[in-house]
Amino acid sequence: MAVVGLIAAQLNLPAEKSSDYQVVKDWPQFREGFTCGEAAGVGVDSHNHVFVFHRADPPILRLNAKTGAILDSFGDGMFINAHGLEVDDQDNVWVTDTKTHQVYKFSHDGKLLLTVGEREVSGLDSTHFNQPTDVAVSPSGDFYVSDGYGNSRVVKFSAEGKFLFAWGEKGDAPGQFVLPHGVTLDSRGRVYVADRSNARIQVFDSQGHFLKQWKTEGLGRPWGLEVADDGFLYVMNGGDMTNKPDDFAEVLRMNLKGSILERWGSFGAKPGQFSWGHDIAVGEDGSIYTVEVRNNLRAQKFIRR
Repeated sequence: MAVVGLIAAQLNLPAEKSSDYQVVKDWPQFREGFTCGEAAGVGVDSHNHVFVFHRADPPILRLNAKTGAILDSFGDGMFINAHGLEVDDQDNVWVTDTKTHQVYKFSHDGKLLLTVGEREVSGLDSTHFNQPTDVAVSPSGDFYVSDGYGNSRVVKFSAEGKFLFAWGEKGDAPGQFVLPHGVTLDSRGRVYVADRSNARIQVFDSQGHFLKQWKTEGLGRPWGLEVADDGFLYVMNGGDMTNKPDDFAEVLRMNLKGSILERWGSFGAKPGQFSWGHDIAVGEDGSIYTVEVRNNLRAQKFIRR
């Protein structure tokens, strides 16, 4: 797609980490004997249920947002490497698997509705992915896939799963990607991509035309992102994978002009800290949910003080 504009936003970074958000301790709460895996994806539905996608069976968990107790689960035996999760406006649950090279759509109660891609066959065409990372779904049902580790592109499909078009290739120029790891949409249909290895966020219109990018030291390295109902962009800054105390490990709350309004978190395993923070979701009540790969089934909940 042709570049139609480039706006290099100057991020307005607070000098100190400052936020009114606090972690909810002892959330979630699982039954005795439950085996947790690496947590990769998280989303919230209209009933204020929290879905977590993790690397163990059962892989898709539906949690009570208040208590964190498991209400339901599904997907046993279907996945090899759980990755992204998205809940659409109809409460359907979408997930990606980087080793089956597929995208899956489930109903709210776990019925498989759609599969895109050929199982365990990678490719760069209209019917194949190469390690897809995330999904974003428009109100019309059209959906975007960040196709991610092997391919460096974003792919758009119709609600029925028909290939519409794709854009992007490997590189660091506008409209190129090195590991598009997360994708989300705003109310105007603009597409926000966490271009992880390029340490930036790129913004496109619904047809894949480049609009702007945000890249500064303050942004860190975005892994996951979501435009919430409040009109703000929430970003999981997963860091550089150094596993050192000074690595980036925080949540950012941004406006859609690219300014950072709040930031909180640090590297570690204590409540409110992160290790390889992987994804982020925001409930209708404003609660924020995060998941991490390194702190097994480390789903956390944050609320305003």
